[in-house]
Amino acid sequence: MPQETTDEGLQTTGRREQSVEARRQQILQAARTLLSRGGIGALSMRKLAEEASLSVNTLYNLWGTREEILRALTLDARERMEATLPIDPSPADPIAYCQTLVRATVREMCRQHELFRPMILAWLEGEIAGQASPIEPMAHSIRVLSQIIQAAQRSGVFECPMNPKHIAWQIEHGAQFASVQWALGRIDDAHFEARALYGLNLAFVGLVDEARRADIQTKLKGLERKMQGMDSILP
Repeated sequence: MPQETTDEGLQTTGRREQSVEARRQQILQAARTLLSRGGIGALSMRKLAEEASLSVNTLYNLWGTREEILRALTLDARERMEATLPIDPSPADPIAYCQTLVRATVREMCRQHELFRPMILAWLEGEIAGQASPIEPMAHSIRVLSQIIQAAQRSGVFECPMNPKHIAWQIEHGAQFASVQWALGRIDDAHFEARALYGLNLAFVGLVDEARRADIQTKLKGLERKMQGMDSILP
């Protein structure tokens, strides 16, 4: 009899946890919907409760503040994006891998533009206001690039005494600026990708030996021509 009671209790606890998780996901989906409709300005707790068909108190109980919901939404979006990326902690060719990773990341952001555009703008608003933002769009990418660059230094692919994190920051700052321009609608998807890849290759051209440098310089010239062509057709 005690064993049966324990089993029933576990089942009840399991159902309760499933219900809580279902409502948490319901809230995140409502947040995605509001962001796609009206950007970050549409994401108030009252509107979010209405969209999720839950009370405001339930939102606070399950997630906390609006900023915590935004942070959870950012982490969820990042995890979904990472699941689509070619993750390799020790690639045979770190340069080609980084190029593939940046390209895949940009394309996934563009594919989910209704979510990532308002997220980037929300982060920008916080930066301009000098406030800590719940959205940190670049932090994870910097860690990944740092690890790859550090591994490339150890294997002798890169010849540079600089801190890998500093190199990664420089690469990501260029991509970050391009993402802001893209989120503001000033450049299109193709231009966003070209700018992000240009910054990556520009950082790498000074880190490799002469044999590899020529290949990267060729890529840079191709990207320059592509961006110049895009600039000529942009309004």
